[in-house]
Amino acid sequence: MMIESSQKTNNNFLTNSDKLILSELAEGIANYYFYNGAVNPEVIASENNISYSYGNYKDSFDGMIECFNKDFHIYINIDRLEHAYTERARFTFAHELGHFFIDEQRNALLLGLSPSHSCFTDFSSKNYAERQADYFASCLLLPQNKIETDCLKRKFSFQLISELSKKYQVSLTATAIRFTIIGNYPIMVVYSVGGKISWYCYSKDFPYWSLRHGKIKIPENTVAGDYFYNQVTSKSTQEVFASDWFDNVFESHTRRKFNEHCVFGTKSILSIIWEG
Repeated sequence: MMIESSQKTNNNFLTNSDKLILSELAEGIANYYFYNGAVNPEVIASENNISYSYGNYKDSFDGMIECFNKDFHIYINIDRLEHAYTERARFTFAHELGHFFIDEQRNALLLGLSPSHSCFTDFSSKNYAERQADYFASCLLLPQNKIETDCLKRKFSFQLISELSKKYQVSLTATAIRFTIIGNYPIMVVYSVGGKISWYCYSKDFPYWSLRHGKIKIPENTVAGDYFYNQVTSKSTQEVFASDWFDNVFESHTRRKFNEHCVFGTKSILSIIWEG
């Protein structure tokens, strides 16, 4: 997967070595506790003597882990995550487990070298430790061996992302991002808020990597653009062309056909793009 942000991030994005280490760590834990079926982060916490609670903390954080007298406790904020068993709550819990299972982060908490981690798990953090925990969470909840089996001989469509999301009880955003890394078909995922691109990521073999408008705003002649500029909402997969979304398109490829499927949030849009 390659990922781009709307702002410079220096070295905050993970290296391939980081991803490999985190993937092996998280998937080993997932397969140990849940060889079959969806992962339950609560069980993993209990098995490792990590206490947890769900509470009302307004907009302070999504999740937080603290260490007191060498005991760990995870807080999940249901004011932001609705209730204990939403997809976001599960991801947030898995993210907090990442702070525990990643050795340097756990040791920093144990030694008092790091304050309690108060987190917002929306894939937008520029903090290296938060990036690590986000990636750990996606690998824990969506183990590669299971996803590869589910995708075997399947033709790609948005329906596949939707099915994986439901099966593993993970958000469409987290599922789509994970698919860019381990899926069986090259896709691009674009997340935008208020008509501006927040971040985008893509499979390493996706044919384009640069968006129009230099990541400043959603291109007009796209499904996402129709929503932001014309208030048109389409819940079905629509056909677009290479020149609609991407920069540096050869003149002979401007009409190269792609599919775009949008998931509409309150103020955001998740666009999933793949070649048709």
